[in-house]
Amino acid sequence: MDTRKGGTRAPQAIYDAVKKATVAIVAEVPGNIPRRPFTIIGSGFCIRSEGVVITCEHVFKAFVEPESYQRLMQSIGRNDGQAVTVKSIVPHAMFYSGVHGTEIRMDAVSIATGVAMKDFDLAALKLHTHPAFPQGYPTLPIADYGELHEMMEVATCGFPLGEALHDQIGTVTSSFTKGMISSIIPAQGIALRHLRGFQLDLTATNGNSGGPVFSLATGRVFGVLQGGVIHPENSQIVQGLTKAEPIYPLFDTDLIDRLAHGLPAPGPR
Repeated sequence: MDTRKGGTRAPQAIYDAVKKATVAIVAEVPGNIPRRPFTIIGSGFCIRSEGVVITCEHVFKAFVEPESYQRLMQSIGRNDGQAVTVKSIVPHAMFYSGVHGTEIRMDAVSIATGVAMKDFDLAALKLHTHPAFPQGYPTLPIADYGELHEMMEVATCGFPLGEALHDQIGTVTSSFTKGMISSIIPAQGIALRHLRGFQLDLTATNGNSGGPVFSLATGRVFGVLQGGVIHPENSQIVQGLTKAEPIYPLFDTDLIDRLAHGLPAPGPR
């Protein structure tokens, strides 16, 4: 079936691709038997068919021993990364693989290693292979920085409130939220090397952290949903005002290529 109209991808094809490449970052605790076998820590998305998933550093941090993590963050330089050993909580990336008859299929893939960024709330995770994805994992394309502008219509996909949303209203898969780029930080037109992030007019909550922020028109991802903004007077999160980290610093080195091919991450400069 042709998924293109007038040279652009049909909207439903874009949304389907985003949903398949978006993952729940979940924790499985060996020996623990709760009502479900995992807890959703945050969201993420796959950018390489070999199994490289992007999320937030603060999501990744939940899986690393505190002492090891402190040494890691002290030892790495700007835009460098280093793999660390995860603690007893077993991390997985959970993919939505569609509806098969009456069954909703979710495939949990174990995470082999992760690399954190020092100056951004970003992390890249390498997945193990999984028999459900013999041809590789579903991926999202990266937007060209030159395509981005304020007032641009965007969306995110993720797991707001984690598994609590399933408990309250029955949501099983990831959820979409639509909005726009309110501001490019620090200013529209800034050189890519000085880009610090994106202010979004978009509703999100805990569990959305690490999800893709993408163009509604193209499905190309440019940001990683980071979190909300706190009102200075009452310390409450301001609804509809969120921040996204730029994805581009992850590509300043060969870090992603090295992860994709199972090579050690680059050391500190």
